[in-house]
Parts: sequence; structure tokens; C-alpha cells
Amino acid sequence: MSYLQKIPAILVLLLLLLSRPLFAQEVEAETDVTYTFGQVMRFSLEAEGDRPIEAAFLLFNTPELANTYVVEVDVKPSRTISLTHELSLLQVQLAPFTTVTYWWELTTAGRRERVTGGSFTYADDRFQWQTLTSGDVTVHWADGDLSLGQTALDIVAEARPRLQTMIPAGNQVPLKIYIYPSTGDLRSALRLTGRDWLGANAHPQLGVLLVTAVNPRTATFDLGQSIPHELAHLLLYEATRPAYEQVPRWFEEGIATLAETASNPDYDLVLEQAVLAQDTIPFAALCETFPADETSARLAYAQSVSFIRFLQDRYGNETLSHLVRAFGDGAGCETAAHRVLDTSLDRLNARWLESVQPLSPLARFWQASGLWLLLLGGGFGLMLLLLLPIRRNQ
Repeated sequence: MSYLQKIPAILVLLLLLLSRPLFAQEVEAETDVTYTFGQVMRFSLEAEGDRPIEAAFLLFNTPELANTYVVEVDVKPSRTISLTHELSLLQVQLAPFTTVTYWWELTTAGRRERVTGGSFTYADDRFQWQTLTSGDVTVHWADGDLSLGQTALDIVAEARPRLQTMIPAGNQVPLKIYIYPSTGDLRSALRLTGRDWLGANAHPQLGVLLVTAVNPRTATFDLGQSIPHELAHLLLYEATRPAYEQVPRWFEEGIATLAETASNPDYDLVLEQAVLAQDTIPFAALCETFPADETSARLAYAQSVSFIRFLQDRYGNETLSHLVRAFGDGAGCETAAHRVLDTSLDRLNARWLESVQPLSPLARFWQASGLWLLLLGGGFGLMLLLLLPIRRNQ
């Protein structure tokens, strides 16, 4: 190769060298984070660079935050810096037991350096949690012996296959259950993180269920109600994301309430009274939200579980699975009804209302006593047949 042929290659090499800093820039750093649950989170950074560090940014995200949280932390330009940033958890409210991933971005000599922080679980550290794991399910409880954790595992093992006959399997994530020792403790945990207390709580995107077991003698019953209910929400989230918000409220709460190991007798009474008074809520009005007042909300739950039972009895669990898939595709209430059942939601509403009409007093008496009346009448008839030959002989 001639000297002239080498010139373009030399120019390219010079351009590459000139496009880079004359000296390699490196930053050595140590990070740490501590928090007081529901109050404050403290991020700290110790860093040293070859050149003065001119700016520092703290960044973190969690599954429930729509965007990465970014804040610039004041720094006096220096080769060595020591920073602490306190984040108010009253302003940035994180879900209990969420996973926080954080890092720092430092500016030195006009270029950005990333300092990896790490990930940690924002746990409710006001309690000493005991732990029991089976497969992909981990149970944590703050009060009670090993039997409480095992009871929770047994309930999940029974409820999950039953729910999966109605909800097609999605991207299964490890399941974590936290059993609080009292409703007051769970209420305070949720309120400290800016969430309403509803007796139990699910964070589907985290794979976390928060429940209570107040009395050891009723713990099996209580967990048999709350764990399957919240597990249904989680499985629906996994099966329908990213269109989870499209799942109608009546469908989600109906499936979740149906999953409970024992039905709520109050719901039957509330529903019967509403049907007699012709005061039921159209399901088209329960697609996006439930009423705010307690009485109407209870009726909405009662109607929803009754409607799911109606669909299950009339069309089977496979149809419920098809509805879940339709919601996962982004179909709304009306579209899913037409796609899966080839009818309108209003028509389904009318058929359901026909099925839940209370019986007349005579029909109710016959339903309760008809078999005994038939047996009694049959007995008298048999006695007459036996007595007739005797009378003829006499």
C-alpha cells in the first residue's frame, strides 16, 4: 500500500481519537438506601471521579409507577462528593412490598456516568415476618405458628386450579402473601401508602396479596375467603394484561367472589330484595366502576357473583375463559358479549333477571315440601292398594 493510500485510513483514525475525551473518565461510587415505612426513604451516594462531578440525578422506578422518578440533587462540583437525598413517602406513595430499582446519573466533564444502585423490596418493616415457601408461593405472617403459613399454602393449592378452569393461564409470576395480625394493622399499612382499606388487597403487578387472620380459630375460614378472592384478581391481571383495565368490574368482582370457599348469605338476601323491588342495577352500569355508597356497592357485588353463576350454569367455564380472552384483546363489555355469546349485554341481563325471580309462596312451599308430599301421597296410595283385597274377601 502506497503512502497516499494510507492517508484516508490515518484521517479516520485521527477523527475517532478526536471524538473521544483525551483522558478516560471513571467514577468509583458506593450507594445505599434506608427507609422508615410510610414516612421517608433516604438515598445516599459516595463518589469519586477523575474530573470534578458537576451534577447528580437520582432515578428510581417501581412496577406501579407509570414513569421513572427523576430528581436532581444539589452538588458542589468536586472530584469527591457525598450526597443524601430524603424522599417523602407521603408525597411519593409506594405500594407496600413493591420492588424499588434505583440508580444515579452523574455529569463529569460534560459526559454522563451511570452509577448502579440496586433493587430492594419496600417491606412493612414494622413487623417481624415469618416465612414459608412451596413452589412459586411464599407466605409471610407476623403472628401465629407454622400452621397458619401452611393453611395459606393449602388454600392457594386448592383455589388456583379451580380458578384456572375459568381464567386461562397467563404469565405466571411468583406469588407472595402477607398475613397481617389485625385489620387495624393492614388498614394502617395501606393508608400509610395512600391506599384505601377494603379488608384485603391485591397488587396484581407485584404478585402480592395482603390479607388478615385476626383470630386463630377462624383463620382458616377468613383466609378461605380472602386469599381466593384476591388470587382471582391477580390471575385475571396476568391473563389480560396489558388490557387489564378493560375487564368489566362486574366480571372481575363476580369471579373473585365466586372463588371464595363459602358464599355470603347476605348477598342472597340483598339480591332477593332488589329483585322484588325491581331495583337491580343494569350490568351496563357496572362495567367500569361500582357505586360509591355501601348499600349499592353490596348489591353490585351480589349481582355480579349471581351473574357469573348464571353464565357458568348456562354456558360453562369454557365460555368464561373465552370472555377473559376477549377482554385481554381489549374488547369492552358489549363487544365481548357479542363476540363470545352472540348477544347483547342487555339481553343477557334480562335472561339473568328471569332466572333470579323469587318463587311465589305456593311454589316455594312446593319446592320445600313437594318431595315429602309425594312420598306421603304415595304411601297412602300403597296402603289403599293393600287394603282393597282384604275388603273384597270380607
